[in-house]
Amino acid sequence: MPVFSFLNPAFLWALPAAAIPIVIHLLSRRRLPEVSFPTTQFLRDLEPQEIRRLRLREILLLILRTLAILLLVLAFARPSLTPHNTVAHSAAAVAILIDDSESMAALEEQARPRIEIAKERAAAILEAARPGDEISIATSTRPDANGAGHTTDRVRLKRALERVEATSLPAKMAAAILEARRALQRSRLQARELYVISDLQRANFAPEVRAEIAAAAGAGVRIYLVPLVQGRLPNHAFQDVDPQLRPGPEGRGLELRARLANHADAPSDRVAIRVRRGDALIGGGDITLRSDEVRWVSMPLDWRGAPDAAGSAGPVILESDQDALPADDRWYAALGAPRSLRVLRIAEARDGTPPPRFAALALDPGGDGTGGFTAETGTPASLLSLSRSTTDVVLLEDVASLSADAEAKLRTFLRDGGGLVVALGPHSDPDYYSAHLFQGLIDLALEGTEQAAEGAPFELKARIPGHDVLEGITVGVGSTLTQSRLTALIRGRVTSPRTEIVVQTTGGLPVVATAPGVGVFLSSFSDDWGDLPYSGAFVPLVRGLVSHAARASKTSSTGSLKVGEPPVARLLAAPGAAVLVRGPEGYASQAAIESEGTAYRGVADTPALRPGFYVFESGGKTLATVAVNVDPIESDLAPIQTDSLLMAPRGMGPAAAATAATAAPGPAPAGRIAVLSSANALATHLQDTRRGRELWVTFLLAAAIALALELAVGSARTLRT
Repeated sequence: MPVFSFLNPAFLWALPAAAIPIVIHLLSRRRLPEVSFPTTQFLRDLEPQEIRRLRLREILLLILRTLAILLLVLAFARPSLTPHNTVAHSAAAVAILIDDSESMAALEEQARPRIEIAKERAAAILEAARPGDEISIATSTRPDANGAGHTTDRVRLKRALERVEATSLPAKMAAAILEARRALQRSRLQARELYVISDLQRANFAPEVRAEIAAAAGAGVRIYLVPLVQGRLPNHAFQDVDPQLRPGPEGRGLELRARLANHADAPSDRVAIRVRRGDALIGGGDITLRSDEVRWVSMPLDWRGAPDAAGSAGPVILESDQDALPADDRWYAALGAPRSLRVLRIAEARDGTPPPRFAALALDPGGDGTGGFTAETGTPASLLSLSRSTTDVVLLEDVASLSADAEAKLRTFLRDGGGLVVALGPHSDPDYYSAHLFQGLIDLALEGTEQAAEGAPFELKARIPGHDVLEGITVGVGSTLTQSRLTALIRGRVTSPRTEIVVQTTGGLPVVATAPGVGVFLSSFSDDWGDLPYSGAFVPLVRGLVSHAARASKTSSTGSLKVGEPPVARLLAAPGAAVLVRGPEGYASQAAIESEGTAYRGVADTPALRPGFYVFESGGKTLATVAVNVDPIESDLAPIQTDSLLMAPRGMGPAAAATAATAAPGPAPAGRIAVLSSANALATHLQDTRRGRELWVTFLLAAAIALALELAVGSARTLRT
């Protein structure tokens, strides 16, 4: 039941003053003197009914005067009502978890960052702390670094709160909630509270996070979710940049490709992109995106000054129009020297007939590399001399199988950063690819040939329209892709989320599958299984697969480094001295050197905490320059529905499920998770739980009403004329 108490109980000593009207009433009942009258004929008889009315009036006045004084005394004593599920009168262990991830730098009303609003909410919790409360402040990006530990020192806590800033790191919300729960359980205080102050970004509240919330509630921790936003804030963001420059249309000039996303419920305005090298503007372009669309854009570039022979890359910065989250409107890229992609096409002659050249013509129609690709044709035996220094991507075109030596050489090439495209066909052995070549490269199981019905060829559609493989291909109804027809393909089945189906038939059969550094076309690049080679989608599709393999292999080796990860660089030769890595804001770290095939890999000892360029040096010479960027996972500013955080989590991982089961063997107690959706809701909650709900205004109004009634009754006529 609710607890009724007084915040100023000293005023209760004035309660005897309520007896003053009673004392006056009793004293006024003295015996009056008798006066003799010669006659009573001129006096009116006093009826018994009027006597009773007079006595009732006196009693009512007495009650109202007593009640008014009583209510006034109680109002000055500040009565409060504390809900039954709070701990207003006992000290508690309180953990304040502040989300300081990249998305908390997003600008809300009046251009205020979300992190400033979060700090205001945390300060309000500190101000309302009860005597004896043990409070800790933690952040979501560094769960192990407890800002002040559990302490009652308010000065220390305020200083820790002042140091909290939005970082460039993604949130580790599950680990942060787990550490907060463990810290609370170590306290000797029985009452435990956890405040999670966050924008509740949907990407940061996976099922594992909800499992940790349920586990904490089941362990006796009262959890209060403090969301800072209620809706999705539109935001466009860079997601990737192709580090390899390509020749422009018809071999003229150079092009740089960047991938942008529009995280919004409506189409974006025209987004301008600028490319800078140092202070010089060297290129740019613009793009308009549909709602939640992700697309690659090609931009002309004026590139002057190729990287030097040491292998260092040319650093450039891409900038777009700023929006709600400025951090993802900039992308750092270490570009390689402008050159054509070198493709080794492996094909076999059949019955003395040379293999079809559709793919070779799609890549290099003039045979001079001016289109951005050079294509050399070889046989499976050519793989025995395969080298990363001469080849970027291997294209296996309708090859039945590879020898053990050729496969081993191909795998070494892939480990060195090369890419692989496999185009199946009528001569390919599905069992060999499933059981041997695809193992460890792409999670795709092949199950035999599927022939289309007579007169009903397979129709194609894009499953991931914004994928880089489909750049330059229209994918809508009536497009060159959807009008292409296949008469047969190899049935495939994806066995893990690591593999993506980019194109499929209208019946759901995979046609194009990709993984990092690998692309697979499950039909034929020849015309024996359909008319695709004659379609307008064929040339960009072949080029898209090769470009994906080259870019993704480079990314998996050293590129696309994220904040929070150690910088990594691929080195052509072993350095002769210790390697030092330097980066933004005074970053400096030693680097370990690892062998990686025929090359070497430098890995910094310390994670990068800021986006920018990181330079690997040895003996006063620059070995490599790598770019580190923010994690795109923080760019979608859509909040999660708070109702989903109050329900039992589904689809959690085994580890999280085990944790939840250990900490909370039964369902979470009702009412242990609450949402404080606004500053007013938080203030009301703190008032109710720290001091109780004050009722002095109510008591004061009641006293005023009692006095008004007393005045009305006292001035009323009690006797009839």
